[in-house]
Amino acid sequence: MTSIIESSEISELLVPRPYQVVQRVDENPGITTLHVVPVDGELPDFAPAQVSMVGAFGVGEAAISISSPVDVTDYHAYTIRDAGPISGALVETPVGAQVTIRGPFGTPWPLDDVDTSQLLILGGGLGIAPLRALIHESINQGDRFDRLVLAYGAKSPADLVYRNDLVAWANTKMDVLLTVDNPDDRWAGPVGVVPSLLGPDGIELGWADTTAFVCGPDVMMHFTAASLIDLGVDPTRIWVTLERNMQCGNALCGHCQLGPFLVCRDGPVVNYAEIGPFHQVKSL
Repeated sequence: MTSIIESSEISELLVPRPYQVVQRVDENPGITTLHVVPVDGELPDFAPAQVSMVGAFGVGEAAISISSPVDVTDYHAYTIRDAGPISGALVETPVGAQVTIRGPFGTPWPLDDVDTSQLLILGGGLGIAPLRALIHESINQGDRFDRLVLAYGAKSPADLVYRNDLVAWANTKMDVLLTVDNPDDRWAGPVGVVPSLLGPDGIELGWADTTAFVCGPDVMMHFTAASLIDLGVDPTRIWVTLERNMQCGNALCGHCQLGPFLVCRDGPVVNYAEIGPFHQVKSL
């Protein structure tokens, strides 16, 4: 008798590959970026916002976006917050040890399809990680845009991630605006949530000629999208990333379902005009 496994084509993306950690970057307390390379074979190509299932031996896997620029070809970077057993084990992985990786999966930011003269990138908290490769690539393509703007917010100045990158990005064509919820004595910038940076007291753009890429906690993306629509941004030009509990990464298990969407198959990047009605029901 022929077994189902023997008679089926098994996706290579279901098979973990061992990767070695070659560098650790402690971004701030509880958040670490791991630079990893395959033990055997070459690094796979990826596009900004794609994710991999990153695994700690004997603990489990978690879906984490690749945060290195796409033109960096000697390692992949994964920025991880210590938020549970799996992510905690990954954050503690020392240089020289191994993790497992399946992927990359998912739809990327549609940067090449942007048809507006102004590009606005908005990140909240660790949502800057899935935006990092996009930011690098948009700067590389900066001549396409009349305005290129990054608005990024965190709970406090100490929670801002990629601080060296933020300085470097601000020295390019990109305008970088930062905000925090809880300032310290040395903070001289805006105070408030990311949507508060939009409009007359903050970022002024030709909203009808703006494309927006948004990544952060669900509530941040919801209110940011609502503010953008109120300002005149076409909802079809607002793109968000979804974070759900992926398990298989191959649209087989249903763990990452949101309404009619399976995040591993249809996301993580989706158009807000399509996902908006379903994106609002997460708390129910």
